[in-house]
Amino acid sequence: MTDMHLALAGVPFQRDDHKVDIPGVEQETRESVLELMFTRLSERLKQSGRRLDGVLFSGDAQDRGRPGGHLIIFDLLLRHFGPLGVTAANIVAVPGNHDVPRESPPSSLLRYEEFTQVWRKAGCVTPWLDGIDSSAADGGPHQLVSENRLWAVFPINTSNWSHVARTLPEPLASVWANLPTLAAGGDADREAKLREQLDGLARYDMARVSGRQLEILRGLIESTPQPSAGRQLRIAVLHHHLRAPSLREELKAFADPSNLEQIRGFLRDQGVAVVVHGHKHEHAAQFEHIYDPGGDRDHRTLVISGATFEPGREQDAARLITIKGMPNSPAVTIERLSLPRSGVESRNPPAIVRRIWSTDTVPGAPVVIQGSDLDEVYDRVCEAAAHDAANGMLIVHLDLPIGASEELPLPSNYPLPEPMEASERRRWLRELVAWWQLDRSGLEHRMPFVHGSRLRRYGGKINQVERIVKLLRAQASTRALAVLIDPFRDFTSDGAGEQFASFCLVEFKRRALGGAQHAIDVIAFYRAQEFARWWPINIAEIRHLQSEICTALGFLPGRITTIAADARTHSRSPTQVAMPIIDRWLDQAPERIHLLANAFVNGTIRDGAQRDAVRGWGRSLADLEATATEFNADGLPIAIDGLKLLASYLEVVDEGREPILMNLVRVLRRLARANEGFEDGTTRTKADFDRWAPSALEAVSELRALTRERLGTV
Repeated sequence: MTDMHLALAGVPFQRDDHKVDIPGVEQETRESVLELMFTRLSERLKQSGRRLDGVLFSGDAQDRGRPGGHLIIFDLLLRHFGPLGVTAANIVAVPGNHDVPRESPPSSLLRYEEFTQVWRKAGCVTPWLDGIDSSAADGGPHQLVSENRLWAVFPINTSNWSHVARTLPEPLASVWANLPTLAAGGDADREAKLREQLDGLARYDMARVSGRQLEILRGLIESTPQPSAGRQLRIAVLHHHLRAPSLREELKAFADPSNLEQIRGFLRDQGVAVVVHGHKHEHAAQFEHIYDPGGDRDHRTLVISGATFEPGREQDAARLITIKGMPNSPAVTIERLSLPRSGVESRNPPAIVRRIWSTDTVPGAPVVIQGSDLDEVYDRVCEAAAHDAANGMLIVHLDLPIGASEELPLPSNYPLPEPMEASERRRWLRELVAWWQLDRSGLEHRMPFVHGSRLRRYGGKINQVERIVKLLRAQASTRALAVLIDPFRDFTSDGAGEQFASFCLVEFKRRALGGAQHAIDVIAFYRAQEFARWWPINIAEIRHLQSEICTALGFLPGRITTIAADARTHSRSPTQVAMPIIDRWLDQAPERIHLLANAFVNGTIRDGAQRDAVRGWGRSLADLEATATEFNADGLPIAIDGLKLLASYLEVVDEGREPILMNLVRVLRRLARANEGFEDGTTRTKADFDRWAPSALEAVSELRALTRERLGTV
């Protein structure tokens, strides 16, 4: 509770509109409505079998310094909540700016006399007070620790300089003191009014925590008994705010604590998890992120700002705070308590729940990138895979708007092998995805883990995609799993010579959207994943599967999450994303090899189809050149079968008549043999690469020259 603003003489609480005075019909007082709220709360706690571990009072018991507020609150607390576990020993109280006399100097006995006469004299937990206490042992206790030591509360005094008078320099000080007398012209009332106004100009309601108090608190925290296991939850109680808890602006000098960053640094370094304060009369429960000087370490503190009660603002007169899950997963529930009306049940606002366990990351922890914009997420994952998550686990969560396109585009910054128009980009990606999802491939002898064959012919007989559709159509099942690793085919007894897909596992989950509509979310696991080139192809392939299943079920494509156990960006060859183009044509478009051969034989490009085939040939050469330029320890597929077929077509059609075509056939077969020999190697070491690469680059150069000579382009 905070900012009660009570007085022995009573403080009117004019919640009703009394336009006339009627005998026996009086307005309520702040004291009476507070007692009614305490009565209702104690009844509620008794009925639910709950007890209180303590009371946190964050200041301003008094109303504008008028006496009586401290004693009224203390007596009400013990009378109503004593049977529920509250004693003086578990009440934590701090002074507010209304609790210190206006003319009392900082660090003086007069400043804290009324506060200490009630709270300290009774044995409550109060803060170390400047000028009153010398050591940490003086004026105690200064901390409230639970019996199991899982939580501890530390009060902090921020009101030592409230209403402080500025020290004016001479000669201004002398003039200032005599100015009311000189200006009043003998009018005593005018002089008193001027003196009051001038005093207000030189007096500041200043919030500050002294360095001495912070150092005493540091020692208290370090010496506080700790739990036998887990981390102690530390709570700080102070009157003034850390940040404004609402958008309401306050224009005055020293509106915020003067040494705010020092206070925040103290909270960070001492691991304070929760701060409770008042002063602003505004409710809020929000996290304060406090960084270390280097900006690297982020400490998160939950700041609970307590409101007060005023006519028309009666929904947050006090708060019932419950902390569960200590020590490892603490969560705070804040129940705001509204002022009741006599005879009427009170309606409290919904409770607020905040998880407050540490968000610190441990070395080697997975890096998580999430977002709803493909370009933004792609740029971030490439950066993460190159630095923070390099060779570690990287989890990417893509939450595109429901109803987005069934096909995902390439990210804007995707490194294509050559510039392409938007339509070419879409076609290039679509053909790649389609090849990876073939249920049968003529290249399985070289790459036996084409994703489509594993998903649609697992073990030679199980169509896992159809199985997923059946499972998700059944209302009893909300998830379905498919695997792409076949231990019988992929594993060896000693692990030697194993080759299998990085894409290992995929799960499809049905998610209700409201009404009868559902979405399908996908989670895919990769044992290793290259992010600059591979990840966009992977998610496009996942989207293809997601859309296929959604179409069969009448659902909508939902979220995509990829989990990579080994994140990489160091392999950037275009052939990283699939078989080389000319080899994929064997599965997808063998007619393009025939069109390419005809173009070579006729020495001209006759139509758009042949132009596409020649363009694909140029990309195949660019892919092969990139592969032969930089060694990749993972091993990359290189063109073989497509080169052989092109050479065979040329031999059959030309029958050895034209020297340029004979030369073209000779280079194609030489390159195919060299590539075959390199790919057949079980290890593909750097030495193997160094022996193969020069001959491959030489052949690519010859093929480019021959293509340019024959067709005028490449």
